[in-house]
Amino acid sequence: MERFESLLLMMFVSICLAVVIILKRESIPQQLRRPLAIIALFMVGSSFIMFVAALFTSGIQE
Repeated sequence: MERFESLLLMMFVSICLAVVIILKRESIPQQLRRPLAIIALFMVGSSFIMFVAALFTSGIQE
């Protein structure tokens, strides 16, 4: 169960980062917008993939 808690926390944090970037896009300098968006997209995608992988392997571990 600890694995799911840490994955859910990472997913929550990455989605919050993406929301903050979207809401504050006018106040973020132009040079940082694209790199921050790419990092947020990578974090959300990787946390989703890790969560799905953990769901598939959860029955095997226990």
